[in-house]
Amino acid sequence: MPCLKSIRNPLRPMRGTLRLGACVTVLALFGTAGIAVAQTAPAAAPTVLPAQKKAVEVVLVQSKVVRDAQGKEQLVAADSVKPGDVLEYRATYTNNTGKAVTGLVANLPIPDGLEYLPKSAKPGATLVKAAAKDGQFAAEPLSRVVNGKSEAVPYNEYRSLRWTLGQLPANGVTAVSVRAKVEETAPPSQPVAAAKSTPEVKAR
Repeated sequence: MPCLKSIRNPLRPMRGTLRLGACVTVLALFGTAGIAVAQTAPAAAPTVLPAQKKAVEVVLVQSKVVRDAQGKEQLVAADSVKPGDVLEYRATYTNNTGKAVTGLVANLPIPDGLEYLPKSAKPGATLVKAAAKDGQFAAEPLSRVVNGKSEAVPYNEYRSLRWTLGQLPANGVTAVSVRAKVEETAPPSQPVAAAKSTPEVKAR
């Protein structure tokens, strides 16, 4: 397995919007060419959503966690990372409408080459669940059955987190965050793993 030396991080703060109105399902994917929105409306009278009608705006920022000379923790730009560095992903959701948005769920993948730091997901408690590659979400620590015996899932196998945020009040703002450490070795399928993420937001 080749060593992970230095990674060029292409991620920059990204913004997206979710539009409500006649929407039954709203799905925004970041890190792709655009935003996919599924809508339903009567065929005889289609609903037109004004361009300025923004519902939930999402901003994703990735930072590197460092300490200054006094040992105080700071967040700096993660333009490049090396093994052992700790990264923080923070997604902020802003409701730009005059009414509450309900059924808000946020999914944040953990890229290969990064090891999730235990209990670093915020907010935690009952709002967040984790999943390995099998996609089965559960409260951490995750466990699995191997040869009839239960064993803990290693934290470097955690691949996604999901927050059930529920209702976001009118003009409200909320955020989720998670931390992960750059692993010493790269996954066999990815000699050099890029530190990137594609959060998903659902509102219903």
